[in-house]
Amino acid sequence: MEPIDLIPIVGTISPFLCAILIILIIFLFKTKQEKSRNDVLKAAIEHGRELPPDFFKKPEKPKVNLLTNSLFFLGFGLGVSVFFYLFFAEQGQGFKFASIGLIFIFIGLGQLVAYLVERKQKKACEQEGI
Repeated sequence: MEPIDLIPIVGTISPFLCAILIILIIFLFKTKQEKSRNDVLKAAIEHGRELPPDFFKKPEKPKVNLLTNSLFFLGFGLGVSVFFYLFFAEQGQGFKFASIGLIFIFIGLGQLVAYLVERKQKKACEQEGI
């Protein structure tokens, strides 16, 4: 087998290996973080010290702001569409490539709808006193 024959094989396998590598790195990071947390707990128990109650709480993830995300995706999609339209306009393929931005625009519209529905539900709950 010559080296030139390995190019399609490596090209096919490399995305899967990259995905596996990313998952492995995340797993190892979380494992190392949990191990260091357990070491602190073990050392505190051995020395008879009390840990603050906040030590056992997991950090809360910040709540996602749907309005901000939707506006970001709408702006990003619009920017991508304008960029590709202007870049490929001379070749007559501006609309063809500008449609790539529609993906982000529709994601933004979906999040905007979700925000409006959530806001309407909150108002309904407040009026009912729940």
